[in-house]
Amino acid sequence: MKKIIYILILGIIIGITIYLFTIIPDRQQNNETKTHNPGIVKEISEEWLGIFIQGQRVGYTFTKIKKLASGLEIETTSQMTINMMNELTTLKTQVFAVADDDYALKDFSLLINARGHESKIEGNIKNNKLTITTYSQGIKQTQVKEINEKPYIPDVIDLIVQKKNLTPGTEITIPYFDPTSQSTGKARIKVYPEEKVMVLNNEMEGKKIEINYMGVVSYLWLDKNNKIIKNETPNLYMEMIPMSKQEALQEIKPQEAFDLLSFFSIKLTNPLPEDRKISYVKLKLTGISYEGLDLNDDFQRVVSENPLILEISLADINSLNDLNIPINEQKEFLLPSGYIQCEHPDIIRVAKNMAGKGKSVINVTKKLTTGVYRMLKKVPTPSMPSAIDVLKTKEGDCNEHSILFTALARASGIPAKIYVGLVNLDGDAYFYHAWCAVWIGKWVPVDPTFNQFPADVYHLKLKEGEISDWAEVMKVVGKLKIDVMDYH
Repeated sequence: MKKIIYILILGIIIGITIYLFTIIPDRQQNNETKTHNPGIVKEISEEWLGIFIQGQRVGYTFTKIKKLASGLEIETTSQMTINMMNELTTLKTQVFAVADDDYALKDFSLLINARGHESKIEGNIKNNKLTITTYSQGIKQTQVKEINEKPYIPDVIDLIVQKKNLTPGTEITIPYFDPTSQSTGKARIKVYPEEKVMVLNNEMEGKKIEINYMGVVSYLWLDKNNKIIKNETPNLYMEMIPMSKQEALQEIKPQEAFDLLSFFSIKLTNPLPEDRKISYVKLKLTGISYEGLDLNDDFQRVVSENPLILEISLADINSLNDLNIPINEQKEFLLPSGYIQCEHPDIIRVAKNMAGKGKSVINVTKKLTTGVYRMLKKVPTPSMPSAIDVLKTKEGDCNEHSILFTALARASGIPAKIYVGLVNLDGDAYFYHAWCAVWIGKWVPVDPTFNQFPADVYHLKLKEGEISDWAEVMKVVGKLKIDVMDYH
């Protein structure tokens, strides 16, 4: 499941200031290994791919697929080593999945390890129900989702192309599931004729396949034997290229590690003031589509769609009618989820200790914001955190701050949700970031990473929700340009 790499990169990009997203991979059919029991295992294929960003190697992925009489078994190990705020950080994922005769997903398990932070997710599909179980600090939590169709995972895309004998000019749409973000959707697959493609300064020729998932487009090229030549996601400047095991496992030295934060920052030609004392900003966004994003809320609004122009205003807390908790509105945002365990006794205990006996939403929000800010050591952590994980480790970046704050707010009876977008740190550049919003008759932004309530107008929201919604942000990475039109 090499798409997991892109979700993890999204987590890095957002978290450093602090999920990159999609690739639909393929497999190189090595020498097929027949087993001694062909009734169980028909053949085995293995592949080693090097992962590159802007031509610089950042890691590898290794996939083994067993074709069984009754479907597929898929094992994938991926590792990336990158520079995160001048620290060398390694991320590792391990996946085991089982697919049926049509290559549709039956069950899976996923383990993510980054800087000692482990996340485990398991799932299975039965009778149009997807059951997902997450494990955090020894705590098990299960959710059940209704699905209309059996979904596919990235590692079977090239097998689907072969199985369906898709020829150039053919286009199909398939149901799709991402175990990391726990999101479902549709992936569009289109086959093109053979063409020439550059692979590490060498020109090769292969059949081109386009995959579009949630607006993120990736390509793979296969040779005449359906062996992978190259896999590319242009807006992320990312490629996966076949390598030997020895080449793929070659150590990445600290001085050679890719600086992901600097690469994906959005520089401004006309900066904002560094003192952060403005209450209004007007921005023009170019290079992206409005579709699928959440650009309008109570303090950020679209004033023009073509060109795309936004106005962001600072929330005036004193002008709001303070509410008493618990709040009986926006009840959807008081519920627990796989990553936001707001009903866990430890979360409830910490929430009560931070909030005290007060009933004012504004006062409790201030206490929770400062409490999370002070509790967590500021450490870049490329992981998919849960509130329980963060509470135990007491460290992290904006992802961890946002997840924990949201859980504590909900446990206190305050509707809360997560925003994902960008923040301007020093006036001259935007960086990908996550923060929160609480309901006080309006959705008021709050940033526990920087101890801001309300969050200032240097925040630009692109999407709201939980990890399953963050994938939409990936389609703007590498494309978005921002111009400051006005501020005061």
